This record gives sequence, C-alpha cells and structure tokens, in this order.
Amino acid sequence: MALKSPTKRKGYWKAYEQADIKDYRKVWNITKEIVQKENIPFKLKKRGRPPKLKLWMYVCLAVIYVYFNDPFRETEQLLKILTAKRLDHSNIVRWFGKLSPAYIDKLVYEVHLQIIKKSNKGDYLADSSGVTCDQYQNAIHRGEKIKELIHWKLHIFAQYLLVLGLVSIVSVWATHGDTGDSPIFRKHLLKPSRVTSGKKCHTDKAYFGKENIRKAKDAKLIPNFVPKEMEYTDSTLKIAVRDYDNESRKKNRGLVETPFGGLETEMGMKIRCRKPHHRNIVTCLLGLKHNIKTLLRAKALKVFSYFRTNLGK
Repeated sequence: MALKSPTKRKGYWKAYEQADIKDYRKVWNITKEIVQKENIPFKLKKRGRPPKLKLWMYVCLAVIYVYFNDPFRETEQLLKILTAKRLDHSNIVRWFGKLSPAYIDKLVYEVHLQIIKKSNKGDYLADSSGVTCDQYQNAIHRGEKIKELIHWKLHIFAQYLLVLGLVSIVSVWATHGDTGDSPIFRKHLLKPSRVTSGKKCHTDKAYFGKENIRKAKDAKLIPNFVPKEMEYTDSTLKIAVRDYDNESRKKNRGLVETPFGGLETEMGMKIRCRKPHHRNIVTCLLGLKHNIKTLLRAKALKVFSYFRTNLGK
C-alpha cells in the first residue's frame, strides 16, 4: 500500500489503489485500445513469411516490456498468459527495434487526450532527467582516464491538471545524456497543435533563451521561464525577465518531477540496452508508461468521485 500524504485531496488514495496500475491484463487492454487508434508503424514486405501475431500485438509487447521492467524472456511468457499465443523472445526483440521515438510520442499524446477529457485546466511544464545505461564508456576526469556508465536523457513536455491533481505528458523525446535541453524543447517537445492557447509554460533556467521564448509565444503560450542571473541587452529577453511570475512558478515548482520520481522509485531510472536506437525507444516508452498509469488513475478518480457524489445524495 502506498504511503498516504495528508496534503493529498480527499479520496485520492482510495482511487489510487483502485487504479490497479500493476494489473497485466488491464495494462494490455488499455495499450491495445491506444495502439489501434494510431497507424501501426510497421511496413510489411511482399516477400517472406507473414507475421505470426497481429501487428498491434508487437507494439503492446514493447510497452509491456518497459512498463513492468521485465526481461524479454518474461515478456514471452506473459504473451502466452494474455493471448494464448507463442513467440520467441528473439522475435520480440527484433520487432521492438522497428519502433521509433516519433511513433511513441504520438501514442503519448493519444493517451494525454484521453486523460484531459474531464478537465484541461492547468499550466504546461518542461524538464528532463538522466537515465543510466548498463554499459561503460571512456571518460576523462581531472586529467585521468576513467570508465563511467553511459547516460541517456528523457525529455518531457507535460501539463499539471489542477482538477485531477495529476501530471500528464504531452510530448516525449530521448537523447544522449550530454545533449542540451533547449534545442530538444524547440524541435521535438513544444508542438503548437498539442497545446491550448493562453496557458503558461513553466521551465527552469536551462530553457531560458530568445528562440525558446519566441517558440512559446508562437504557440500562443505565456512563457514563464526562470531567467538567468545576468544583465540582458536583447529586448525579447528583457521583456521575459520583466514579465517573469515567480509566485506562479513557485506553485508549479517540483510538479514536473512527478513522472521522474515515480520512475526512479520503480526502476531507479536504469535501462538495459546495447544499441542507441533501443535506448531511445525504451526511454520514450518510459514516458508512455507514466501516461498509462496516469490514465488508469484518472479513470479511477472519475469512478470514485461519481459514486461518492451520487451515494452522498
């Protein structure tokens, strides 16, 4: 049972426990529903044997693999339990490698749309967090050659939903750990078609820059980026410093860490991958994992609030 916080709203923990976020079949069914709404990313060749499973099943297997943090051999056994079908784990790995971060990002947004059906009230947030891989690389530390673990990075653009008290990821991306946050925010995270105009967008100092501020304004958002402690001569940056709302930032500070905190608790933000492409896939699927858990909790909160309201009359 999760530890109960006195600051959480009434009824939150009952709904939290009723969400059954660790139910294999529930996660499989909701993933199936999500995947079937999007176009399957696999292109079949005219020659060769046809796939042994339906194409949506391969996507679901990839999600299940990351969601429960099990080896591919365990995922092979889960397939037998959930569908009574068989597929060797080596084939699961092969199909897993055919996914792309862009496709997973679309699935993340599809889940977000389902989460905000009840309420879309709340500001946007952007941040990133490191992910530790299981391979070492050569590095220089204080003039000496050392071995250190390779790090990857999970980038998210999310929304804090005031009514539900949950954080839903709008966009997700993955890069090597040394990649800066600012270019990824502009190129892959902030998409005007995915946001509601007039809302604030909160970020830390890493995102404060003229191009990011203009991109946010072009998306008709109100940029509230933490300014760096220096004097600016550019008019765009001067206006951003003048309009910065520190009180609003304080109210949203730490909320963007919610997805990272949950992943850190469950799996220590560690992944087991050899190929960079697979690392990108797994890292992006971590964002999808968070959104699926959030959707299950949002549905449980909706059911719980309905019965609490109607039975109380």
